Amino acid sequence: MSEASAHPEISKLCLLEAFGDVYMLQGRNQLKQLRSSLQMKKVAFASQSRDVLYAIGSDLKAYVWVSQPEVPIRQVVAIYENQRWTPTRGFSDSLLPTDRYAWSDESGRLHRTKDTAGLPSDYWRFERNVWEIDESFNGQLLGPEGWNYAIDFPATYTPEKRWNSMVRRRRWLRSCRYYGTELWAPLVVGDPAERGLSFIDISAGGCDVSFPDGHSQLLVWAVSTDGDIFIRTLCNRSSAYHGSSWMMVNLPDKVEVSQVSCSPAEGVWAVTATGWALVRTGISRDNQYGTGWAMVEPPLNGLITLTQVAVGPTSVWALGKGGSVWFRQGVKKEVPTGVAWVDIEWLSCSAITVSRNGEVFALGTEDRQVYWRTGVGLAEPHGRKWRMMGFKSPVHLPNEPSRILNWSFINATAGFLDPRSSTWEETEEWKDDIVEQLSHRFEKEMKNFSSLPSTVERDDWNAVADLRVWSAKHSQWEDCTIELAASEFNQTKFLIDSKHTKESILTSDLAAVQLHEHPAGLQELWVYTAVRSGTQSPIRLTGSRSVVEHWYTILSEGFREVNGVKGLKKEDAVWVLSSTGCPLVSCNDVTSKNSLEGVKWVTLSGHLDKVESASGITWALGYDRSIWIWTGSYKGKLGTEKRVQNDTHGVETYENQRWNPVGGFTSHLLLPTDRHAWSDESGRVQLNKDGFNLPSVAWKWDTDWQVDYDNADKKGWQYAFDFPFAYHPHKAMNDCVRRRRWFRTMKVELSAPWLPGPATKLRTLSICPEVKNGDIIPVWGVMMDGSAVLRDRVTRDSPQGDTWISVKSPTAFVDVSVGPHCVWAAAVDGTAYVRNGTKEKMDGLYWFQVEKPPNGASIVQVTVGHSAVWALCQDHTLWFRKDYSASFPEGTEWMCVSDDVFQISANAADQLYAIGLSPESGSMKTLARRTGVVPGSTIVSDLMGNGWDFGILAEHVSSRGIVLDA
Repeated sequence: MSEASAHPEISKLCLLEAFGDVYMLQGRNQLKQLRSSLQMKKVAFASQSRDVLYAIGSDLKAYVWVSQPEVPIRQVVAIYENQRWTPTRGFSDSLLPTDRYAWSDESGRLHRTKDTAGLPSDYWRFERNVWEIDESFNGQLLGPEGWNYAIDFPATYTPEKRWNSMVRRRRWLRSCRYYGTELWAPLVVGDPAERGLSFIDISAGGCDVSFPDGHSQLLVWAVSTDGDIFIRTLCNRSSAYHGSSWMMVNLPDKVEVSQVSCSPAEGVWAVTATGWALVRTGISRDNQYGTGWAMVEPPLNGLITLTQVAVGPTSVWALGKGGSVWFRQGVKKEVPTGVAWVDIEWLSCSAITVSRNGEVFALGTEDRQVYWRTGVGLAEPHGRKWRMMGFKSPVHLPNEPSRILNWSFINATAGFLDPRSSTWEETEEWKDDIVEQLSHRFEKEMKNFSSLPSTVERDDWNAVADLRVWSAKHSQWEDCTIELAASEFNQTKFLIDSKHTKESILTSDLAAVQLHEHPAGLQELWVYTAVRSGTQSPIRLTGSRSVVEHWYTILSEGFREVNGVKGLKKEDAVWVLSSTGCPLVSCNDVTSKNSLEGVKWVTLSGHLDKVESASGITWALGYDRSIWIWTGSYKGKLGTEKRVQNDTHGVETYENQRWNPVGGFTSHLLLPTDRHAWSDESGRVQLNKDGFNLPSVAWKWDTDWQVDYDNADKKGWQYAFDFPFAYHPHKAMNDCVRRRRWFRTMKVELSAPWLPGPATKLRTLSICPEVKNGDIIPVWGVMMDGSAVLRDRVTRDSPQGDTWISVKSPTAFVDVSVGPHCVWAAAVDGTAYVRNGTKEKMDGLYWFQVEKPPNGASIVQVTVGHSAVWALCQDHTLWFRKDYSASFPEGTEWMCVSDDVFQISANAADQLYAIGLSPESGSMKTLARRTGVVPGSTIVSDLMGNGWDFGILAEHVSSRGIVLDA
């Protein structure tokens, strides 16, 4: 759902009163009447930035309301003077009988002179009394006479006269200004055939549509009294949103329409006279009017006939006969008809509307009051329950106290509305009176006891919110109430109450708090206890993004206060990154635990893609590959020094199309076995452009969507014979499919204890463990071009180091890991390399190449411990290097250990931490530690371990700070 709270100043509802008066309602009691001598029957809110509305009057004609703009609306009236050359007279208005008029419009078919060229309507006035010659032509100056020439009418015109130029023309201009603001103006009817049109419904949208020519335009649809559908063309600022003419849209045979609704974007639905739904198909950026219709059966196999549909940016709602409310499930661009109707119980409605940011409002059938549907979002697209808004009907006008308003229709298509804001807060005078009376009574009754000493000092408080909790047993989201309450015993409890979930947890018993961003855009709050860490089953909560992020802040800060002051030691801290890039650090002794179940994780501020902590320093990489260095204290407290950390992150999606003989390349006729019309690079995951959400409120979009033209044609397309064959930039005769890549960048600025590191961007980095305090700490990295580098003079007191030393490499690398005896690297060709001699010389002496594992998979990551080397392959298999030692660092052979591993980190205690898949976590990545490892052993099976111990869900881990004697 769009961020409605970013637009509180334009939060407006359009309401139609029972006697036909139109009102704009902003806030609880801010009514503005759009006065008219006519009574209106239907109204459509078309543009929130300009207050443009359309309506059907009691005379069944269409009207438009345009508020007074800051910049006047102007239009230029143009006529053309045409001449032909003859040998006797030269250029003159002596034209051939087959030529155009001497004075005409641009086409030459209409006769227009300076005296007969009229204004668009009675609401326009000429600003000047004289006509002026247009002295420009296609950006070139023509001179004071303004002529442009051609060989004949209507050939191509040029600014200069040539030997064969037989005709010429020039354009005369006169500016006019629109004066029809702040009133209901009838739409201009130019064609006599349109003058007999009468309408019963009108809908306006398109305010979020990007037109190919770059100009904004509103899409106005109307239903005639004969049951036909019309589109108003060219409803833009130049025409003062009047448009130019009505264009009939063909309907299926024997179908008549009673109501129509269009969204701010590209959705258009209608209701037929028999109560079925019609969906406009073929709508695209290049064809905003669509190409056809699809029929949708009413709910309950046609037993409930529809009376109204309301189309939002991503949802469709409907009313059935009798006032029943229905939600259409599964509506999306690829499936515009949706898949099923969902019954929304409890409220009987007479009208329903969806705002530009997806909020749903309705009018009650009996009480005529305005209701808002709470909880509408990705987690629950049809919301939770109906809630009465802060204002009521009937409403008394301040200037007309004797008049009572009863609402009959509501529309919010173009409005951004946030019903949670104080602007719409429900307050009632009788409640305020009761509160005031109770306050006076309390003061009066407590006055006699004011001198008595207090026997108990209390500091009780609580915070409450409504969210949804995941019930794993029933595989569904459930409404719940969460509460954080403190008592006089200095104990804080986190309470969760739903139909199937009852939890009461002391905050001191929490193990971790995380935000998780679901691929579909759903944001979840994960809460762990020790037991839930061991079973990878956090308490999962979701709701509106603002509420979820607020509670994430409350719980993480409270948890940090309780657990983060117990001594965070960098020598033995394990670092992990969540799916949102947030770092978490173990705040108790992980080396003394037999299981990850008892580890507690403190949430720190920051946004990172990789973190490496060893030998008393911590380096990290942002998503943009910038280097950041941890500045906080690791002894006794986390540190208070806060700096601004910024990061950028790119997202991408692929547009896929298939060729067919009728329409050429299109995404609407993909085969059932094809990839999605919008997908990731593999084609297996559907990724629509409007499905990408910012990870949190701290993020902002840095760019709009852009086409990647690298290795593509001039429009960004890459072609292939079929999916997923090799792609090339130019279409061949047998190419049947094509794709193009779209990308967009977001940015974030956080207050976090991270110091900007060296300006170099790195693909990856590694810090040598087991370096004594005061000694230089080797920090290796891989540059973006794959070259290896070493940071010189890095110490605990100077973690930034001094300069980069370039290490000559036999090939480009993708990963590097530095151990106490040598350096290992993963090459772009899938093999590994070992750098020997790092004890004698910090940057080493020479490289040895190590073969791929026996299965032929490419190595993508290596990690070096005290007595063991591990490698991770592209197919997510984990391998152990046999016979590795300080004297023989290249080892002898690879031995397969496990599969479903995504990232690894070995330490000086010969422990191996990894990110993998546990039996309980399903497809979600989980922190794991190799069990059965005997540190310092020379027996292969002791070093390889025999199983896995799983912890919290995570995307990245660094355990390099753990040492053998910890």
